[in-house]
Amino acid sequence: MFLALAAFLFYGASAQQPAAHVLPKIEKVTVNSPVTLTDNGDSWTLDNGIVKMTVLKRNGNISSLIYHGIETQTHGEYWEQTPSGAITARVTIDPATNGGERAEVSVLGVNPGDRNNPSPLGGPPGGGVPAAQEQRVPGAPGATPGAGGAPNGRPGYAGARPGGPRPGGPRGGGMDIETRYTLERGVSGFYTYAEYTHKASYPPAGEGESRFILESMNPTFNWLSVDRDRNQLMTTDADLRKGVVIHAKEQRILLSGVYANSVEHKYSYNAVMYRLQAWGWSSTTDHIGVYFINPSNEYIGGGSEKLDLIDHMSGTLLDYWTSGHYAGGAINHIPTGEDWKHVVGPIFVYFNSLADAKDPTPAQLDAFHASYGSGMPAVPAVWHDNAIALWQDAVEKSKAVKAAWPYAWVEGVDYPHKDGRATVTGQLVLDDPQAAIKTFPHLTVGLAHPDYINTSGGFQQRSGNGNVVTWPHDGDYYQFWTEGAKDGRFTIRNVRPGTYTLHAFADGVLGEYAKANITVEAGKPLDLGKLDWQPVRYGRQVWEIGYPDRTGDKFFKGDGANYWLWGWPLRYGDLFPNDITYIIGKSDYRKDWFFEEVPHSITDAWKNPAAKDPLNQRYGWVNNPTGTQDMWREWGHGKATTWTVKFTMPKASKGSAVLRIALAGADGGNGTTPSAPGSLQIGVNGQEVGTIHPVATNALRYNTDKGVWYQYVQKFDASLLKAGENSMTFTVPAGDVTTGVVWDYLRLELNDGSKAYPVAPDSGRPDAPPAL
Repeated sequence: MFLALAAFLFYGASAQQPAAHVLPKIEKVTVNSPVTLTDNGDSWTLDNGIVKMTVLKRNGNISSLIYHGIETQTHGEYWEQTPSGAITARVTIDPATNGGERAEVSVLGVNPGDRNNPSPLGGPPGGGVPAAQEQRVPGAPGATPGAGGAPNGRPGYAGARPGGPRPGGPRGGGMDIETRYTLERGVSGFYTYAEYTHKASYPPAGEGESRFILESMNPTFNWLSVDRDRNQLMTTDADLRKGVVIHAKEQRILLSGVYANSVEHKYSYNAVMYRLQAWGWSSTTDHIGVYFINPSNEYIGGGSEKLDLIDHMSGTLLDYWTSGHYAGGAINHIPTGEDWKHVVGPIFVYFNSLADAKDPTPAQLDAFHASYGSGMPAVPAVWHDNAIALWQDAVEKSKAVKAAWPYAWVEGVDYPHKDGRATVTGQLVLDDPQAAIKTFPHLTVGLAHPDYINTSGGFQQRSGNGNVVTWPHDGDYYQFWTEGAKDGRFTIRNVRPGTYTLHAFADGVLGEYAKANITVEAGKPLDLGKLDWQPVRYGRQVWEIGYPDRTGDKFFKGDGANYWLWGWPLRYGDLFPNDITYIIGKSDYRKDWFFEEVPHSITDAWKNPAAKDPLNQRYGWVNNPTGTQDMWREWGHGKATTWTVKFTMPKASKGSAVLRIALAGADGGNGTTPSAPGSLQIGVNGQEVGTIHPVATNALRYNTDKGVWYQYVQKFDASLLKAGENSMTFTVPAGDVTTGVVWDYLRLELNDGSKAYPVAPDSGRPDAPPAL
């Protein structure tokens, strides 16, 4: 798939990919100068002869970042919430004491806040105080062993926690923040990390969104690298500014440039944080790149399934550790009475350059410019090769960065070294007589904080779990995840001490394994032995569509080359003008089942009449807007969509039938009526049997094939099934075409009483945590 994509997107319609393809070489790092640290009064400058950075003492922001003699920043680089309150700026590692091997600087803000007047959650970036208000305080406190950052400080189901409904944010106090920057000898990049501290005496506090940001970089960075499918030349800021907003402020119809008659949407560049290796930007003119690498994901809220925005237009690079995007890992909230610490990072920011970069010929540039707005941009092949070489080098670098975790040089924060952590092993054994295979094609295993009660409201209580916070929505505590082997064996390394719940899920297995009360002690390996996994079945399997893997990627247009492109809800109606009729045993879910079911568009006014293949081409298929009007008012509504599944039963049925649905995402709200936007009405042989109201995860509006995963059931009387042909219908009501569902898996089960099975709920989520 990647080669096909590369041939289309990067080589253009008329270019020919060379038979023997060799990417440019990466320039080797030969500089090994001692690290220097210069105190400028209001800032420090750290320099290792490769990277030179200036850090402001008043708030810990980077004001200058130079690589290869090029100033890479125009806006700055910073943590979303900066230290505030009483500021202490200090040197935590002095290169004069270690022969120039390493330098590190720290800015700490101690901000107890006002318990009687907590401010709204979060606050704008750059929440530091003006220099005139700075106060000097004693040095930053050291790590507090066993502080609430360890995952056993939060009450479970015993009762709700104290704390008001509107927790205070860092700007309003209640959270101490320390940010650090570290530069090593001979290393082409730097580390940064932050520690967030909430003392029991502080008012409730937390972060609504928190991230490390490299924003509005030097325009020389014009090639974006997310993964193999999203690795491309980006539109210019000038073309973006000329664009016209459609549907939301983050989306614009481009009127000029290489991607004219396309929509640029910043949320097209999201990714599952746990699976990222390296992501960033490179320059087609200066032949340099800059990439973020998370050495560990323990500090990122939402665990192994957390989907977040990582790059977007205007040279922005993001590393979120908590947010409300896609309904996962949403915010953190620490109540009064709880001691809590959370260390984010160290994150590695990597720079690289090419030793033998190639530049396009004048003829290739002419062809490129002539292809503007065609939908098939003739991007010079050498630009693609240069960018891929830089990105692949960053991916390779990420392996060494991750392997070195945890870092022995991190001191003075709540960060256990290797001997303060432990390794957890075990083997999951699948016990499912109806399973086609007994192995795990793709097994994910993790340790997370036990479910706990949240009283803060906000995104965590929009997860469909009431006041209970489960691991995909937890933004407060550390999580530790790994990939298991096909035989079910797993090894989770570098786990902090604490009490956890073990979770596991795998491709082809519906549902999730969980084992509570896993106690991890520092320096003591823990072998859990063989763990029996019995997935829930409510009856004999009659049929299935797809397979559970928590994404829509196996269905038509849900693959990595397509799902992230803006506009599939508009194009669906023309791709399937009669909606979908799927015949069990005959249809192919890879081409006959669309990855999302949405209202059927009632207009073709969105089509660019000059587009050669408006239903399939990547770019150039969107019509021009009328002036500066938001065209979504005219384009964005659709009629009800009904999909039909036909299947044959050998005889009439009795007992109960259970339809099982796994959704990779949904949009439209959490309504309660059959016609509510985003609901899914289910019928059997012409009779309505129920309606599912999926939890909204912004998966459709924000261009993805997944959000937080949920499963649902709909039970009905099996006597509705007859001998011979049967039909089941799935209807999404009329409304905005970005309401509906992203499919993962469907299965029909039948319990005719001949064998004992668990009793299924009548409808809803069978695995929802109990409301307390």
